[in-house]
Amino acid sequence: MLKKDLSYTLEKVINSSETAIKMESGGLDVFSTPNLIAFMEKAAFLSVEKYLDKENTTVGISVNAKHLKANLVGDKLNCIATLNEIDGKKLSFEIVVIHEETIVGSCFHDRFIVNKEKFINKLIKR
Repeated sequence: MLKKDLSYTLEKVINSSETAIKMESGGLDVFSTPNLIAFMEKAAFLSVEKYLDKENTTVGISVNAKHLKANLVGDKLNCIATLNEIDGKKLSFEIVVIHEETIVGSCFHDRFIVNKEKFINKLIKR
C-alpha cells in the first residue's frame, strides 16, 4: 500500500555512456545532468511500482532539479527517493543523489498514477 514517507534507495556506478559529452549536453567527461535526472526519476518510479495494480503505472509530470557537484566515470552514486505527498493519483517526491557523503543532486518530482492501456490508447487516438 502506498503511504507517505515511503523511501527507496537506488545505487549506480557512472559509466562512460552517461557523460555530458556522450549526451551532447556539455563538453566534459562528467556525469550529465540529463542522466542525473533520469536516475532520480527511475528511483521514484521503482519506489512505488510494486504497490500498484498490474494495470497501472506512473508517469513523470514535473522535475525541479539541481545538479550541485560533478562526478566522474566510475563514481558510485546513491539515490534516495522519498514519497512526500499523495493527492489522489498525484505522487510528490523529494529525491537526493549522494556520492560518498556529498549531495550531488536533488529534486522535487511529481508523478501520476495512470492505467497503462487507457494512457496508451489516448495517445494512439490523437
